[in-house]
Amino acid sequence: MEKSYDENLAKLMSEARDLFKSANFADSARKYLEAARNQESARGLAQAEDLYHEAIRNFIRASEENKEKKQYRMSAQNLYYVVHIFKKLKSEDDWKAASRAVVEDLVKAAQEYLLWNEYDRGIVLISTACFFLFSIEDFQAAEQLYLQYIDQIKDDPGFTRAQQILYSAGHAIKAVQNLDTTSLLNAQQLVGGHLKPGLSQIMGELFFPALDDAMDTVVRIFRSKIKLPKIVPELKISRDLVLSEPTDLSVYLENEGEGDASNLNLRLNVPDGVEIIDGSSEFTIEQLLAHQTYEQKLIIRCLSSVGEIAHELSANITFYDQLQTKQTMMIGPYDLVFREKSLAKETEKILSELEEENSRINDELSTISVFPEQIRNLVVELVKTTIKESKELLSSELFETVQANITNIRRIHEAASELSSKEFIDVIIEQRNNEINKVKEEIIAEFNNEKEEIKQNLEQEKVKTVEDLRTSFEAEKQQLTNEFNEQKETEQEELIAKLNENHENEIAEKEEEHRKDIEQALEKQNEKFEEEKKKVLQEQETVLRDEFQKLLSDSQGRKRR
Repeated sequence: MEKSYDENLAKLMSEARDLFKSANFADSARKYLEAARNQESARGLAQAEDLYHEAIRNFIRASEENKEKKQYRMSAQNLYYVVHIFKKLKSEDDWKAASRAVVEDLVKAAQEYLLWNEYDRGIVLISTACFFLFSIEDFQAAEQLYLQYIDQIKDDPGFTRAQQILYSAGHAIKAVQNLDTTSLLNAQQLVGGHLKPGLSQIMGELFFPALDDAMDTVVRIFRSKIKLPKIVPELKISRDLVLSEPTDLSVYLENEGEGDASNLNLRLNVPDGVEIIDGSSEFTIEQLLAHQTYEQKLIIRCLSSVGEIAHELSANITFYDQLQTKQTMMIGPYDLVFREKSLAKETEKILSELEEENSRINDELSTISVFPEQIRNLVVELVKTTIKESKELLSSELFETVQANITNIRRIHEAASELSSKEFIDVIIEQRNNEINKVKEEIIAEFNNEKEEIKQNLEQEKVKTVEDLRTSFEAEKQQLTNEFNEQKETEQEELIAKLNENHENEIAEKEEEHRKDIEQALEKQNEKFEEEKKKVLQEQETVLRDEFQKLLSDSQGRKRR
């Protein structure tokens, strides 16, 4: 699933911070710059300013680090990013100050080259420094820098190339100061023909936009005073030239300037051995208006029919600007290489043969068990993709690139053939078997060690487990005992309470029964007592009666006496 914008931004920020922590300031700055551009694209410049400033700070840190190591050209490149960002932020004072810092580093880097007599490279950087000064419209400082170094090389015939490079700045200065049209055109021609190629040789393509911006500034100042034509010529001819076969040649002329060009004459310098079979080697255009394009078609042919022949083709152009100043330009020279056979067809045939060879190698590698299928597929698909790209490049006549691809494919096929040879496979199989046996022994030894270790660990774990179970059992037993005692005590209390209650009830019942028994016994005793009492009373009454009778008898006896 595609990552969201916020995820991509977070990833860039994380990478930038990690690079900063590792003191990789230049790469960290580039990550912040990329994050800022993404932020600007998604949410506008205002939301991206903080990220742009973070990128600036890291580029400046990288520049300071470069200066400590005397890597002045690298320092200038890092500061050029600062210039670019300040321009985007429309901070004029800052980008001008940064531009001057770039100039200082370029001059120091140039002095290092000059110290080692590498004049071409040194002068390339001096000229580039002048153009940085043009971009901030400081032509006075640029002129002082130019004069300082042109005096060192102008009289030495060995410095012709260096002179041409530095003249690109000199002509630009002269064009602005004297409104010299020829100087302006020469400056433009020298920038494209000498200064930029010189920068390319020292991998300084990064400064190309700066040269273009500076040249635009020169042209803008010049055009603010006068409108000039700008003739951009181009010769278009196939690079796949075959001996004795007609070939189309087109001459394009475009006036990119603001002024008209008049009496424009083009003379084609046709080399000996090449003839024009349709068209003319010279033609004149009465007037080429601003932004107008003109095309002239010709058909040429190489007179020879054998071998491989190289010719140079060039053209001279003259025209007049609005001031009727005659301007002169030259196109080329262009290298024309004629061959007996079509290079495109021959190359296409080679690519077809390589396709067949690739299929054969694929089949051969597929039979080798020790050769990983993923690697085989990767090699085969890589070659297929390279062949497909090469066929597409043929239509653009990029023969050098295609040839480089063919060389790489052949190297891959050679390596694949070597890998599939019996000698190599036998060695691989032997090594594999040795490795397998070695690994097997190591695995067995490791297994035994691990087995013993596992056994010991199991014993230890067993002892620990038993101890843990014993401890756990004792704790659980104690807990259950406590709970049982508590429950038993509670049950005893409840039982005692219940028994007491039952006992009290029984006592009460017994007491009631005993009371009733006593009452019955007392009642019976009373009845018995009453009966005995009655009986005793009766007996006493009888006795008393008897005694009374006796007494009565005695009394009567005494009376009788």
